[in-house]
Amino acid sequence: MTLLSDIDFGLNKSSDLPESLKKYSEESMAALSQTAVPTRKTEAWKYSAKHLKLPESFSPATAIATPYQVSYELDCNTILIANNNAPSYDADALSQAGITIKSLSSLDEKECELVANSISNSAEHLLFAKLNAGLMQDGLFINVAKNTQLGKPLKLVFHSNASGLSQPRVFINVEANAEATFIEELVIDAEEGAQGLVNSVCDLRIADNAHVKYLRMNLESTPAKQIGFTGVALYRNANFKSYSLGLGSQVGRHDLHVQMLEAGAECDLNGVTVTTGQQHYDNHTCIEHIAPNCTSNETYRCIADNKSHIVFNGRIHIHPDAQKTLGSMNNKNLLLSSSAEIDSKPELEIYADDVKCAHGTTIGQLDETELYYLKTRGVTHEQARLMLTLGFVLEVVRAAPIEAIADFWEQQLAELLSYPLD
Repeated sequence: MTLLSDIDFGLNKSSDLPESLKKYSEESMAALSQTAVPTRKTEAWKYSAKHLKLPESFSPATAIATPYQVSYELDCNTILIANNNAPSYDADALSQAGITIKSLSSLDEKECELVANSISNSAEHLLFAKLNAGLMQDGLFINVAKNTQLGKPLKLVFHSNASGLSQPRVFINVEANAEATFIEELVIDAEEGAQGLVNSVCDLRIADNAHVKYLRMNLESTPAKQIGFTGVALYRNANFKSYSLGLGSQVGRHDLHVQMLEAGAECDLNGVTVTTGQQHYDNHTCIEHIAPNCTSNETYRCIADNKSHIVFNGRIHIHPDAQKTLGSMNNKNLLLSSSAEIDSKPELEIYADDVKCAHGTTIGQLDETELYYLKTRGVTHEQARLMLTLGFVLEVVRAAPIEAIADFWEQQLAELLSYPLD
């Protein structure tokens, strides 16, 4: 039995896509027709398959009753995508900033080729990215013109009520010598018992000497299932820095894949994940060093409380021609409950001999000596616990390049960790 034969995804496959993208979509569907639903024997889903529990069918997504509410003050341009509806944005403001927005259905052949060759289509095991492509009806193509320096961040809001299958899809093309900051915000207003799935894909192509900062936040929504993919292609001397906050969902997963295609490319990946209750969150990262003289750094912090479960699987793959590579990965994990679980799986796969790479991972609990010390200074147990848990992740949180978002993330974490949840 395969994913497509087991589950009715409830979407009309008809679309107005150009022929080349229709072919790309059909090829993805053909691959899916041979792909089974993930099980514990599926390596990429080893720790998460049992939590997935997809329904036998998805109803069409219903209208969202609650309008999107801005949670923090920030001067930015915004694109709002609600369920599978047409996006909402100020085209004039974006055009004046040097940003062109097009629907996938209106792309020319050159632009279609960029989308069809995106990273989300290149990794065979990316089951849900292929599902997004296979059922693709439309999406957004965002182009930042060469030599442009965006004065404001561009925020992408994926808003869903998890009432059906929601599949936002965005392709971002940052041309040579441009500088841009993007924010991806996943907001799910799901009611208890919601059986929907948010399956998002965002591909970035970062051209020569371009610099991109990417902030991604998945805010807490316990009843929801959400799976997201971010793919990044880096060309000569391109620079990509990502900062992510993953708060608990019933099931959450984020795949972040970076391909360093030409010499001089750099990437810096930073992430914080916190789960409570019986939530599950899975972080998968993969950095492909394909060209020589590239640098990658990766820092992830995870906190699991109650009966929740976190997975971190980080992979650095050094190809034979990627000499003079510098790569590092660091994953630290904190268990706040004896019933919580964290599975950490760092991987180094090296086929070049002139490289410097290192990885490390730790899993532990709060230091009782530190707790005792704080309590002897008049700090309550709850306050001491919060101080130590926040301190564990704040270095990564405060590294976010937008102060308003770093403040908001710190506030969200303080509220989530201020007391143990049942």
